[in-house]
Amino acid sequence: MSDRGKISFSELDRRRREKKSNGGERRPRSEQAQGRARAAAARYRQRIDEKLFGKKEDAPRLRLEQRLRDAQGSPDFGRTFREYVKGFGMPDDIGLLLTLLDLETERDVLRVLAALDSAAEAALPDQRSLLRSRLRNLEMSTSSDALADAAADLLARL
Repeated sequence: MSDRGKISFSELDRRRREKKSNGGERRPRSEQAQGRARAAAARYRQRIDEKLFGKKEDAPRLRLEQRLRDAQGSPDFGRTFREYVKGFGMPDDIGLLLTLLDLETERDVLRVLAALDSAAEAALPDQRSLLRSRLRNLEMSTSSDALADAAADLLARL
């Protein structure tokens, strides 16, 4: 091979490093431009955090939702449900609403059935199947005619 001006790879790498460090000097940014860049980066990080971890405002609701799930079967279940509804309204999560069918008072269960009626349209097929079976059980096991009728009506609409 001949030396017709060929440069070794190590020499090419050295020249690239020198060009990046010396030849590509930038003008310093103004303070205003730096502030805008920092603000844009902060907004971007906030959007990513919200997508990954939810909004910070949702933290109290999620804690109370977990307390509600943990209270199932305990004497505090009804009180925790009413606290949740007072603070955040009826939940729209199908899983949580199915859990709430175990409430003791007829009035509360009727409210849950009304919420299930509006949320059932967006339910996944396996959630609909679980909802149907829970409604059948409620219809057969309840001593309240109003609950049995509401469960049967909802079951007919599914």
